[in-house]
Amino acid sequence: MKDITILIPFYNKEHLSMLENTINNINSITYSNDIYVKVIIPKDMDLPMIKGWDNNKHSFVINKGETDYCSQINCGVKDVNTNYFSIMEVDDEYNVKWFNMCNNYFDEDISVYLPINVVNNLKTQSYEFVNHIAWSTGFTSNEDNADLAQVDNVGYITFNSLQDTASFNLTGGIFKTSDWLGYKPSIKVAFNYEYLLRATSKKQKIFVVPKEGYYHNIFRENSLSEIYLNEISEKDVIKWYELAKREYSYDNDRQSNIIENKTEILK
Repeated sequence: MKDITILIPFYNKEHLSMLENTINNINSITYSNDIYVKVIIPKDMDLPMIKGWDNNKHSFVINKGETDYCSQINCGVKDVNTNYFSIMEVDDEYNVKWFNMCNNYFDEDISVYLPINVVNNLKTQSYEFVNHIAWSTGFTSNEDNADLAQVDNVGYITFNSLQDTASFNLTGGIFKTSDWLGYKPSIKVAFNYEYLLRATSKKQKIFVVPKEGYYHNIFRENSLSEIYLNEISEKDVIKWYELAKREYSYDNDRQSNIIENKTEILK
């Protein structure tokens, strides 16, 4: 897999201590190749010295456009110079062995490697696993030879499997830079799902490494998860996923009012 770039979207100076924690976590990673970090920041943001910062491997990407999560990532990918990159949120952690564990499953034909995400709810002190279903269910895409297909597809997320299961997280994943399709900012809460639909429909291979590779904190104050929880109803969440199924066949967002009028179009 060789060198990897880690992209960290950052837009709130009050989270500087979190950024320093992520840099410290990255510096503790054991990996046989180089790890580079690119922190994506708005054009008008100035930051003080960051603990653990290495000017030889860490740099900023100035985002002159929108600062929503998806747009931040799209901006950062344009500045990636390595063949692979990963996405990290500012309050999360990698398993320090994740990149080496992933490397054990390396195949040039795989476009995305996803870790088993351990999702921590800091408010309730509970946690759950995400992405593990690709292994526990043994998805099949061949109804005529189901037993064989289950063996062949275990660990892979396929287009057919996505018709039944949408609960996947791409944070912490490792992407082949040349195969990146771009996030659609308009899809909101279902952007992970929409991306997977698009990638698998283009025959990209998406593989879940059967290891705990990433620890994802949710419901932090002002986090994306908390915003969704407070502003988007369960009914609207379902509509976003329905919208994702309609939009995946389009490479870019359509210039129409389908997003703004989703309650009318999808009811």
